[in-house]
Amino acid sequence: MTGIALSVASLTIALAVTAGFEKDYKNALLNFNAHILILPSEEQTLTKESIEKGFQEAKIPDVQLLSVSPYLYREALLIHEGKLKGVILKGTSSEKFQIPNPKFQINSKSQVPNKSEIVLGKALAQNLNFDSTKQDSIKVLIPLGKEVSAKNTKRLVVGSTFQSGLYEFDSQFALMNLQDLQQLFNLSPSFHGFELRIDQPEMAPFVKIALEKTLGDNVGIQDWVEINSDLFQALQMEKWVFRIIMGLMIFVSSLNLIGAVLLNVFRRRKTIAILQALGLSPFQIRQLFTTQGFLLGAIGILSGLVLGLCIVSGLNRFHWVSLDPQIYFLEKLPVSVEPFTIFIIALASLLLVWQTSWIAAGRALTIPIREGLHGP
Repeated sequence: MTGIALSVASLTIALAVTAGFEKDYKNALLNFNAHILILPSEEQTLTKESIEKGFQEAKIPDVQLLSVSPYLYREALLIHEGKLKGVILKGTSSEKFQIPNPKFQINSKSQVPNKSEIVLGKALAQNLNFDSTKQDSIKVLIPLGKEVSAKNTKRLVVGSTFQSGLYEFDSQFALMNLQDLQQLFNLSPSFHGFELRIDQPEMAPFVKIALEKTLGDNVGIQDWVEINSDLFQALQMEKWVFRIIMGLMIFVSSLNLIGAVLLNVFRRRKTIAILQALGLSPFQIRQLFTTQGFLLGAIGILSGLVLGLCIVSGLNRFHWVSLDPQIYFLEKLPVSVEPFTIFIIALASLLLVWQTSWIAAGRALTIPIREGLHGP
């Protein structure tokens, strides 16, 4: 019972942790980035109206287009107090800079980058020794052409800092007004892409295929699933590894039930013989010992689930385990309990202990009545 309980608890905790990582990564990605990206192109100029028209022509059932906003990504170097950091500048239109994430917060009264302002990620500001409580400026080194010189250095006012909940974004991204970013890199006002948000993010791959048909194959379109496929594949692989390893632990622990049932069979040989002599069928005898082994295993499974859920609840509430955000991108160990996963763990474990108990109880049928009655 103890072995089964510890194995079930370990599996519950492991799957809750992997589900927590997947949930937090997914939420941060979907709320900071768009669901679908239409990449900038000099060959074909798209407008917000043409994209909305293409979405309507696609006629995707049960999917609504929430917003279409222009964007632009460019790489640059930030310099402050002798610190140098390579960053990704994201230009966005001020009227569309709304990120519906409860964890996403901008440390200023305004939710939009003003003209000639830059908004730094909180971790990025710390790496550059920037004091967010004081309004200060920062140097931006723009790599224009093959040469990088002081002539390409611009000074921008830091309006505020933001925190997305994912260290990778907070340490590598800075937000700017789209027009300012275009001017910094000497780009035309029409050179930008579009970010699309839909009400069902999981439908993004199907929306992408539909838009490719209506907007043309020469338009570059990417969805969030395609962009982050490596990350989610790694998380799924970790889930399967945990399921296999912890499942084997439960299997090995359930084998102890065979020994417990067999020991009980040998101790009760005379009782078994008397019951057979009184007319109890072999199936009923086997069912008696199977039920005994199953109850022992069920108590172990229930104890393991309770123990695992208590530990998961403690991790979620008290944050006992801290993480290095530079490695895991999160500061606290995330956990998420999925009811369906708990149901599958309980069902699979119960079936396993029932099967092992049934196999062990078959030994009771091999005891002859004569041997049982004359035995010690």
